[in-house]
Formats: sequence, C-alpha cells, structure tokens
Amino acid sequence: MVWLFVPDCSSASNVISPLTNTEIKDSYEVVVVGGDPEGVAAAVAAARSGVKTLLVDTRPVLGGLMTQGWLNSLDMNYGPGRVILNKGIFQEFFDQIEGDSFDVTTAANVFHQMVNSESNLDVLVNAQAIYPVMNGQVKPLVSPGQSVAVNQVAQPYQGIPDDIKAISAKNEANKEEEKPAEPQQDEQIVTGIQVALADGQTKDISAARVIDATQDADIAVAAGAPFTYGQEDYGRGDKLMAVTLVFKLDGVSKADWLKMMLYLNTSGKPQTGANLVSAWGFGDNMKGYKSNVPEVAMRGLNIGRQKDGTILINALQVFGIDGLKLSDRQRARELAMKELPHIVSYINTHIPGFSDAYLVDTAPELYVRETRHIEGLYRLTVDDVLENRDFPDRIAFGSYPIDIQATDPDFRGNVIGVATQYAIPFRSIVPQKVENLLVVGRAASFDSLPHGSARVIPIGMATGQAAGVAAALSLQTNANFKGIAENTHLVGQLQQRLINQGVNLQPINVPASPVTQHWAYEGMKLMRHYGLAAGGYNNDYRLDQNMPEQQFINGLIWITKLTGVQVKDRPVLYAEGNELMIEDTAYMMARYLGMDVTKQQAYDYFTSVGFWKPQLLEKVNQNNGVVTIGAGYMLFKDFTDWLKANPLGQPAQVPEQQGSEEEAKKK
Repeated sequence: MVWLFVPDCSSASNVISPLTNTEIKDSYEVVVVGGDPEGVAAAVAAARSGVKTLLVDTRPVLGGLMTQGWLNSLDMNYGPGRVILNKGIFQEFFDQIEGDSFDVTTAANVFHQMVNSESNLDVLVNAQAIYPVMNGQVKPLVSPGQSVAVNQVAQPYQGIPDDIKAISAKNEANKEEEKPAEPQQDEQIVTGIQVALADGQTKDISAARVIDATQDADIAVAAGAPFTYGQEDYGRGDKLMAVTLVFKLDGVSKADWLKMMLYLNTSGKPQTGANLVSAWGFGDNMKGYKSNVPEVAMRGLNIGRQKDGTILINALQVFGIDGLKLSDRQRARELAMKELPHIVSYINTHIPGFSDAYLVDTAPELYVRETRHIEGLYRLTVDDVLENRDFPDRIAFGSYPIDIQATDPDFRGNVIGVATQYAIPFRSIVPQKVENLLVVGRAASFDSLPHGSARVIPIGMATGQAAGVAAALSLQTNANFKGIAENTHLVGQLQQRLINQGVNLQPINVPASPVTQHWAYEGMKLMRHYGLAAGGYNNDYRLDQNMPEQQFINGLIWITKLTGVQVKDRPVLYAEGNELMIEDTAYMMARYLGMDVTKQQAYDYFTSVGFWKPQLLEKVNQNNGVVTIGAGYMLFKDFTDWLKANPLGQPAQVPEQQGSEEEAKKK
C-alpha cells in the first residue's frame, strides 16, 4: 500500500537521455537499418562481437514501436515453470524497465544507454530515408512503411519500380510452370546503404553486412527479396490484421487504479488481470461498445500505467488499412481521432476506475501488425509452433499464443492455439535471392498464421541479437549467411556465441501437444493451416463433439476455395436442423461434383469409387452414424485429396436407386 502514497513523477521525468554524438564514417563492417527494439538488439550484439557497427533510423529516439507507437505492454514468452525464454539482450532490457508494462521514456533511456555503452557502435537518427545499395547501385524503396522513410520522402515511392515488377513477374511465372526457379546467375548483393539526411544531403555508407530491422522489411524488398503479403499465403490475400492507434488518458488516480485492479483480479474471467503497472481484460465490458465509425472497433483493453500517472491503452482497431500506403496510414489516424471522443465517453461509464479519465494524446506512429512476410531459407509454419518443434539451427524460442487479430468487422480475431515452446531457426532470418542481408522482426520468414505468435517483440529482439552475432561470425569466418545455415559447425559456433552473450539455447524438451495423437489430427492440421480450426488458449479443437450441419457446409465452401481444387459446382446448401450423418456429408460433397442425387445415392457413389476410409467409417459408426468435428475435418482432407487426384471428380455412375423427390430437395 506504500505505492498509493508515493506521488507520480512529474513531466520532467519524461526527459530522454541523449545519444552519444559520433562522427558517421563512410564504411562499416555491419549496418543495422531500423531503430526498433529488434534493431537495437542486432546492433548491440554485433558491436559486442567485435565489429564496427552503425545503427541508423528515421526517428529522433530509439525504440520504434515501443517509443513512437507507444506499445508499452510486452507479450512475453514463458517456458515450463514460467521461465522467460528470451534471455540475452532482451532480458537485459527487461530487467531495467518497470515490468511487462513500462514507461516509454524508461524504454527509450534504456535503449540509449545500451548503445551509448558500446565503443564499436555508432548511431545515426533523424534520417529522412534509407536505401539499399546493390553492387554499387542505389535501389529505390518499394511502398515503404513508416520506419524507413519520413512521410514526405515516402510519398514518391508508393508504386512498385519496374525492376521489382520484373522480378515478381518472373517468380510468378516460375510458380505457374511448377518448376524450380533457375539459379541466379547474377547474384543480388547488398554492399551498403544510402542515407538521406535531414539537411537535404545524402551519404553513401558501404557495409560488408546489412541487417534489415525495419518494421516492413523495406530494405530487403527494395533489394529484391521475395515475400508474401498479408494473409495471401493461405488464400486470403486481401486480409491484413487491423492497425491500432494507442491513446493516452489522464485523470486515473492511484486509488482509481486500485479500484480497477480489484475489479479485474476478482472477476474470475480468463485472460484478465492487473498489477501496479499493467492491466488486461474488460472484454465483456467492451462488447457493448458501438462505434460511430464503421472502420473502427474496440476490443478488450490492454492498459499500461506511465510514471507520470497517465495511462496508455492498446485496444482501438482500424480495419481496411494497408500499412505500406501512406494515404491509408493517414486515413487510419483520421478515423481513429474521429471516434476517440466516443470511445473515451464509453470508457468513462463502463470501466471501473475510469470515470474521470480524459484524452491527452495519441501515439506518434500507428501500431501496424502485419504487412510483408519475407520468404527466407525456411518459413516457420503453424505446425512448427503448435507441435513445439525444435530446429538444429535454433536461435530463439517462443511460446506466445498464435493470436490472430481482427481483420474486419466480420472477423474479430481468433487464437489458433498455444505452444509450450518452439524454436526459431536461423534460416528464417536469411532471405532468399539476396546476399549479405538478414531480416529480423515481424517481417521475417514466418507464414502469416505463426507470425501471430512470432511477431512479438521479445522474439524479435532475440532474432535481432542472433542476426548481429551472425553478421560478425560471417565476416570473421569469411562465410555468407547461406553458408552458415548449411554448415553444422558454423551453426554451432553461432549458437555458442549467443550462449556466451547470455542466450539460452538448450534443446527443447517438451512433449508434443496431446491433440497430435488424435485419430483426426491430420484433418485438423489441414483446417488449421488455412485458419479454419482454432483451439483457443486451451488447445481445445472439440474434435470429439458432433459437428453442426452449418459448420460442415461452411467448411466445404472454404476448404475447396482455399485449396484450389477443381469442382463442377458451388451449390447453395442449407442446414436441416438435424444431426449431421455420413449420408448428409456424401450428399453435400456430391453436389460439388454437379451430381443431382439422393443422400443414399451419393453415399453409394462414394463407396463405389473407394472414397470412404475404413477408420473414418468405424469412428462414425461408433458415434451412431453422427459425424464429429474430427470426422468432418478428415472428410475435408479426404475430399480435397481425392479431388486433387481426380479433378472435377470421377465420371459419376450413380447407382440406380429411387430416392424421394422431397429428400433430394432437402439440402
């Protein structure tokens, strides 16, 4: 209770310690682009590895998303026994801030102190833009995000340059022809950067190795690295997770905070709680919120208390925003600002302890969750995460839930599942087709679903540290990054150097999730791969519960669409309000083959072509002929596999069996 009587710090406590003034040289061994936490970790790790390093950023202070986007609550990765999995530089940072929520000024000062302490590290901030130099040629940016160029410089680069279009067209042609891409005869090699300075001048800086720690892999993409965008890797290319504008409230006293803590900590609701600096929950309270702006929504509140007594809230979501479009980013801010008075009014009346809260300010930058996903030597998959997979080239660990945030008003987010512990391989930060470059942060080589877990800052800082160490190792052993990834001895050296810097890289020793032993797991995996199966925080996929008719109807729509299998018809099917029987599923699948048959005829047809798996029929029979969710998932897998082998289905020779006209019309 002593905390209650300790006065909040004055605004003077918001002073950020300056960065050490250093003369920027013309050449460095390692250049790190991007001052987000991942970039700071990379630069510090490289400097500590004995190589001359430059960290360059467009903002006035380091910390990026934390200090400019005001994301002041950490999504932690805990292993068995609640042990923090991300040691090393992240742990060093974490030990100096207030906790899982922190004061943004504290974070900036910690980052500044960390870089100021490294004699091998120079820092250049307030750059107007940063461009990659390839074989001596400056490459233009490609629809740059908010961390690589200031707005007025980003404006002319909103299109895609012709050379990047040509590379993309060639990649697509190779995919369509379904043949391996031809070896690169003229390797794309990053040889440095060009910096547009605040005084209007430019400075060319050569670099033996470059680490892209921008939020959107801007350097890698300008250099020609391939990538996927948004959720296109599982067939939803028009979907991106919502962006957030973090906002600041005042008028919440310490007594008010304790009132809120009492409410949350005694609510008994899952994923809800509070301590002296952080609070999370109020999902039920916010369900009644009705936005006046259709593109804006609120979710449960993530709340962080600042040293001066103000409150930062991460909860406001803006839909339909492309984080790489300057006009979209500006529009997101306008929409959020228009809605914020209504939001604050609702919070005043529905959140305990916040009756006197009022709006003070909004973050200088948006919190953009998703844009590009680089294609590296390896892409982390949803199964890697949820099967607790380890890798021989592990450089970091994660365990945060696969938390897919809302994409639009009709999809308000989902938790696909939760890992106990999984590894990030070094290959996932090595981009394809570009030499001398690594990519760290949320744009690294993760599929879009596992990115929902791997995008969190502690993992980003861990991969950043690994990148810094790997850059030094590559120079000191005269090996390129691909060569390190393919050399067991060099991978071992990389891991040992990380261990020497305080990182824990012990092999994972946790069992696979029990669901992997379920008879229908392969079917569930298919659905989960496309985001169509979610286990929530308890990894409960309800495989043994009966599948509702509508779920099977919807599943057929989506799985045939997303897998791209060829069907003869896309029928409109209706639920009858009965239990889902095996004959019902046969009828629905037959309709996709363009067949006009009864349920029994459909079942007999699939029997005649050898479609039914004995195990599936046995499981359905044990359930009195009713199809469970697990059985339904297996049917989706079997049906799409069968259609791949038999495009449009085999010629239908329907058994001559008279069915009632009424039955044929039911679905």
